[in-house]
This record gives sequence, C-alpha cells and structure tokens, in this order.
Amino acid sequence: MKKSAAFAIAAALALIVAITAFVCVERVPVGYVGVVYSAGKIEDNTISQGWHLMSPLQKTAKFPISQQQITFSDDPADYNEKKHDDWSIDAPADGGMVKINLTVNYQFMPDRVVELYKKFNGMDGETLVESRIQNSVIAYVKEVTPKFSVMDIYSDKKSEVNQAITAYLDEKLSDEYGIHVVSALVIDVELDETLMQKVQAKEQAKQDAEIAELEKQTAMAQAETDKVKAQAAADVDVIEAQADADAAKIAADAEAESNRKISESITPELIQYLEAQARMEHGWVTVQGADTVVTNP
Repeated sequence: MKKSAAFAIAAALALIVAITAFVCVERVPVGYVGVVYSAGKIEDNTISQGWHLMSPLQKTAKFPISQQQITFSDDPADYNEKKHDDWSIDAPADGGMVKINLTVNYQFMPDRVVELYKKFNGMDGETLVESRIQNSVIAYVKEVTPKFSVMDIYSDKKSEVNQAITAYLDEKLSDEYGIHVVSALVIDVELDETLMQKVQAKEQAKQDAEIAELEKQTAMAQAETDKVKAQAAADVDVIEAQADADAAKIAADAEAESNRKISESITPELIQYLEAQARMEHGWVTVQGADTVVTNP
C-alpha cells in the first residue's frame, strides 16, 4: 500500500513538473527575438533565441531578425508548390501596366520590435507581415514603377529598377515597420499582348539598327582597306618608276664615263701611230682626231 502511495505521489510530482515546464518554459526559434508581455504589461527588453523559464502569466511575441523573404508571383514554382494563388503585382509603368513577379528580402530591426508590438496592438512579426507589410510593399512598388518605361522594367534597366525598388522599400518600411529591406528583385515581368507587340517591335528596330551600324562600320573598314591597298599600289608604281629612272641614269652615266675615258685615251701619239699603220696597209690616210679620212694614193 505504501509503495502504491509513493508511486502515485511521484507520478503526481512528475505531472506537475511536466505541466510547469510546459507552461513556464518558452522557446524562441533561431533567428528570432521575443517580446515578453503579460496582462497589462510589456517588457522593455526582448529575449533571444533558445529556451527560457518564464512566469506562467508571461507570453512572447516573436519577430524574425534573420533574413526573411516575401514572394509576389503568379508562378507556383516560385513557392515550390504545384498550385498557388496569383500574388503578382499589377504595377503602372510609363506606357502601360506590367505584371511583376517580385521577391523582397527583409529583416526586423531588433531594437524596434518592442515599439512595433505596442504600436500595432500586440501583433507578432508573422501577423504584421501578412496583415500590413505585404500590402504596403505592393503599394510602394506601384509608386516606384511609373518612373520607368515598360521597356526599362521588361529588359533594358531591370537592375536599376531593382535598386530603385529596394531603396524605396527600405526607406518606407524601416520608418513605418522597423524593417530593413536587404534587396528587392524582379523575377519576371509579364506584358499584355498589345505591350508585348510594342516591345517586340522596338527590339526588332533595335536589332535592325545594330545590324545597319555593323554593316556601316564594315563598309567603312573595307573602304579604308581598299584605300590603303590603292596607296600601297601607287607607292609601288612610284618606287618602280624611280628604280627604272635610277637604272637609266646609271647606264647613261656609265656610257658617258666610258666615252670620256675613250676620248681621253686618244692622244696625238696614238693618232700618228694609227695613221702610220693605215698608210702601210691602205696607202695614204689622214686621221684627224676621232674622225678618219682615207684617201687612196
């Protein structure tokens, strides 16, 4: 009987400990902080991630301070699901409306969460995002996109659009909700049929202009090449003509030099000698200078 009583007491104590642990121990997930509150009172300091022993009257509202992501898309694959509601953003742009699929990476500022809990009547981070912040993001994105054309958002300046949306959301949400926006990235842009035709026409015109410019540059390069070749050919002709003239001059100079040397070699003694030789062979011969007159006796 005593053993049964002792077992019952131990079991009761264990149950009390378990209930106490269940009621008094609070777990804050990794990457979160907790705002501690009880009836009529909100603690000024938050509790960090981990297990905490608390009064049964105290509760916690959790806020993520690690990076989180909100996705606005009509593509279930962006949510890793087979089906999903269309959460894309229909945003105005210069020239029409565009459907934007967007991701926003954010985190709550740890030093603002107590203020936010008080300001928004006891909402925790998740509730605040779902009921307020998502709608604010959509509204603020629609304030940014009109600064850009449809073509800018669709292709030409998507990185600039991302930067502009990120900066604007960070400015607005940090002040209003104590949120730091790390990045806002346009995943995809969908256009209606009319806008798509305009974009395609503009893309085609751009490609045609690029091709025309390329052909122009090619023609200019070819013309320059032909000019260089023509100049090179003309230079060759000039060189060859100069070479022929130089060769002719050299030949003429050589002939003149030869004639000069021959003329200088005809001395009076040589003339007398040749005259004597001619008389012996042909009779009377008179030789005068380079000219010879032969007279038969």
